[in-house]
Amino acid sequence: MRKWIPLAAAPLLLGNATGTLEVTVTGLKGTKGGLIACLWKDKAGFPYCAKSKSAVKLRTPITGGTMKVSFRNVAAGSYVVSIEHDEDGDGKLKTNFIGMPKEGVGISNNPGGIPGWSKSQVKVNGNGAISIAMKYL
Repeated sequence: MRKWIPLAAAPLLLGNATGTLEVTVTGLKGTKGGLIACLWKDKAGFPYCAKSKSAVKLRTPITGGTMKVSFRNVAAGSYVVSIEHDEDGDGKLKTNFIGMPKEGVGISNNPGGIPGWSKSQVKVNGNGAISIAMKYL
């Protein structure tokens, strides 16, 4: 497994009492492109991870159908995790003319339909683990 490198840091996530949020991503379709994972503290820009300026982002090549992502130094609170399979490696989520994703996506709590902020929130208090199932159209 490759080491994760944060692309952006959100000062709101760092604090005195922090933990690690481990995310297992399942159902990845192929190893083309890369995985973009975002940890959201607030909903500004949600759910478009690649375009977000507020979310903490991690990028890595895809090595298999199931992968693990670790967000470190996460302060206690409520968060949303979103995952994008950047199949063509251009750093952007491809969408159709009505905004539906043409590349794989996943979100915490695996809600159906259009992801809602409140349905997707997970509580973090110390170390924790969640699983996200990818969806492809």
